[in-house]
Amino acid sequence: MKNIVAFGNPLLDTIVFIANNQLLSKYELEKDGQKEISSEEMKNLTEDIKNESQNKTYIAGGCAQNSLRVLQWLTKKTQNVAIFGSVGNDSEASVLRKLMEMDGVTTNYVTQENFTTGKTISLVNGVNRSLVAHLGAAEILLVSDISNNKTFKNYIKNADYIYIEGYFLTKREDVATYILDYCNDLQNIVIFNISGEYVCDMVPKTLKYFVENSDVVFGNKREFEALRMIWGFSSLDQLLDLLIKNGKNKLKNYGNIIVITDGAKPGCCYYSNGQKYQFKVEEIAKGDIKDTTGAGDAFVGGFLAGMCEEKSIEECTKLACYAASAIIKQTGCSIPNY
Repeated sequence: MKNIVAFGNPLLDTIVFIANNQLLSKYELEKDGQKEISSEEMKNLTEDIKNESQNKTYIAGGCAQNSLRVLQWLTKKTQNVAIFGSVGNDSEASVLRKLMEMDGVTTNYVTQENFTTGKTISLVNGVNRSLVAHLGAAEILLVSDISNNKTFKNYIKNADYIYIEGYFLTKREDVATYILDYCNDLQNIVIFNISGEYVCDMVPKTLKYFVENSDVVFGNKREFEALRMIWGFSSLDQLLDLLIKNGKNKLKNYGNIIVITDGAKPGCCYYSNGQKYQFKVEEIAKGDIKDTTGAGDAFVGGFLAGMCEEKSIEECTKLACYAASAIIKQTGCSIPNY
């Protein structure tokens, strides 16, 4: 059994099946669009879906939480897994705790009294899905919330792997850097997921520091191309050569690992001082694809499951691809019933 500690944005996802587009018109939402809304708008929308629809599902969300849930699904909840992040003092936080614990993840949430728990709402009408979000408390965390936290120190001391999502860096560069440095001082294995291309634009210096000082880095091709621009390299190979060459190689079986996905196209894994493994992605019939938004999180969860069971790089990527293909066939990042 491995001990995994993650840091990310705890979100409560609500999936609502609607019969018409009245709510989209009211809140100026687009079919298949994404929009971040204010706390007041989220409050009003939450009331509207209570009144207009009984057909809704609650799922624990957020990049890191999704990956941990998939990890526990694949390993049959045999790992010791915990999440750190911030929530509000509200009913949504209670629901989120219960959902995470049902999926085998221990929650170590910091309560931010003046903020609401981060939420997303997916309005689904047939094949169309409109996503709205208000991150609220999820974006709030102080260094003192962590540095004075005995639970944090105990978890880090005993952790086999530390997982940090890229979204955790936004608006919390100081606390994210504190956690990274604290973990590296203890020689923890740090696993980092870039999470989104826009993170490269928002916090380029901090992102560069994280990529340089992590033992495993996940991202898609667009995200790594954005990283290449930060370094100023003319080719992606130059960046990859630098990162592998300068890696600390704390992972005895793998060395430093860089995993690049490219949607339905083959991905690539770089490890152990220059070894390269290209992996194919399972082709899925269009009719079986329900929602691709959780695919990247599921891929990471699958790869981590392989690492926890000390599988080979080839086996880790195979498990990662299996997890992603399974989640794509669900609505949201719902854990399959098999």
